[in-house]
Formats: sequence, structure tokens, C-alpha cells
Amino acid sequence: LDSRDFLEVETPVLQTLYGGASARPFVTHHNTLDMQLYLRISDELYLKRLIVGGLERVYEIGKDFRNEGVDRTHNPEFSMLEVYQAYADYHDMMDLAETMYAEVATQVTGSPVLTYQGQGIDLSPPWPRIPMLEAIAQYGDIDVANASDADLEGACKRLGADLDPGTERGILINELFELCVEPKLIQPTFITDYPLAVSPLAKKHRDNPELTERFEIFVNGWEAGNAFSELNDPVDQRERFEHQMSLRDKGDDEAQVLDEDYLRAMEYGMPPTGGLGVGIGRMVMLMTDSPSIRDVILFPHMRPEEG
Repeated sequence: LDSRDFLEVETPVLQTLYGGASARPFVTHHNTLDMQLYLRISDELYLKRLIVGGLERVYEIGKDFRNEGVDRTHNPEFSMLEVYQAYADYHDMMDLAETMYAEVATQVTGSPVLTYQGQGIDLSPPWPRIPMLEAIAQYGDIDVANASDADLEGACKRLGADLDPGTERGILINELFELCVEPKLIQPTFITDYPLAVSPLAKKHRDNPELTERFEIFVNGWEAGNAFSELNDPVDQRERFEHQMSLRDKGDDEAQVLDEDYLRAMEYGMPPTGGLGVGIGRMVMLMTDSPSIRDVILFPHMRPEEG
């Protein structure tokens, strides 16, 4: 990133309002100011404030904190790389991501071709770029475009999903993808064009307003990166935040919160921007053939000893 004229920066870990991802935060208290603060769940909204401020290529490698479960690819405290580039879009971020992964693998292991848990993984660009609806048709044999909401809900339940009645169509589509496609994506793959309902910070797709210009990286059956053509319309962003707040009112404690300060920054003028986030722990798992994220964290979170 340094060789591509990106500037490494630091943004606040203690935030007055958390945002940039769908997750529950850790909450703390500042005694002197007598105010509630949150450990950040993402660097995103502050890094995009820097884009507004005229820093056109920025990145941060730092700790994020999400009040969530622990499994082989999740730890509540984790290292994240986030990258933002003005006058770029998600196509540019795909180019950057596949090049970065291949170059890192070559520097670390000597080759872009790895063996992970006995499975060969070839990180050499270019990687397949598959729209989500096409991936569901290809791997799940479900024609999402011509299916009713009831059809999608029924398919999700047959696959074992636990859904509330009346779940939004976009959420149903994403649920179907996670159930019938994600585990099958072993070689590095970009899944593109996510539903609007699950992408509140991504720009609407230039050809279909029900979708967004978003992709995620999948390798070995798990998500290894997330990126957008960043939403830079403050009116649209306010509507998305308000919709997220309505989901919170209905009991979704991972829905995003409305951030007036971020909206004010966007109103000053944010250029078209591409953004990318990569979990460092999962990248290191891949490069070191480690089966669990606990194997690449020196002090993973564990339950305390009894007594």
C-alpha cells in the first residue's frame, strides 16, 4: 500500500458512536467527561471522513472489537486492514485485493500457490467475479430473480435458517447465499452485487437499484474481505441509517446507528470512493496453514479458570 501512495493513519478506538459494520459493541465509560463510549467495531466512518478532508488514499491496520461469539474464524478482539481510495470503485478494489493477496503470499511463502489444510489454494490473479444471484443459481439451483419472497423464505427454512416472519427479501437472498454457496467457495472468489438491505454503506448498483456495488472475498469457505463502491450521497445515506434504526426498534441489536456527524461530513462533499476491509487474522491463518484463528493470536479470548 505504501508503494501505491497510500498514507497509513490512525483513527479513534474509543468512539462516542460506533458504526461502519453490523455488530454489537463493547461499552465503556469515561469518568472525567461522564460519558458513555464504545470500542470501535470498524475504522470505516473515520477513514471516510479523511477522504472528505482531502486525504485521497488512506489505510489503517488496527484492532476492532465486536461483542460476538468465538469460533475458529472469530475472536472478539481482532486486527483489521481498511483501505480507502478516492476516485475509485469496487472494480478497482477487486484489482487491489487480488494483487495484494498474491503479493503477500509470495513474500511470506515464496509462491501465490498455498496448501491450506491439505487443499491447494491458488491466489494468482485474476480471481472469478460472480454476482450473488448467479452464485445462488450456480451452487444452489435457485432462480432468485423469478422467485417470490415466500419461495425464498421457504428455501431458507428448508436449509435450516431460523427467520422472523416477513424478513426482507434482501436478507433472505443473503441468507440463501450463506447457506448454499459460501461453504463451497474454496478457491479465492469475489462475490459481487449484494442486496441493498444488507449493505447500508454501499452505493446502489449503477444498473440495478435493488443491489449494491459491493463484493466480499471468499476462500476456503469463509469470508476474507469486504468492499464497496462507497455510498457518498448524504440523502441516500440518511435514508439507509433511518431504515437501520427502524430495524433496531424491531429488536435487531446489530443494526447500524444513525451518525449525524458522519452525515455532516458527507454533506461537505465526499468524492466517489472505493473501500476495502481485510481481516488480518484470517489472512495469517491462510498463509500459515493454521486451522483456527486461536493459533495466530498470542492471547485469544478464553473463559476464566474455575475458582
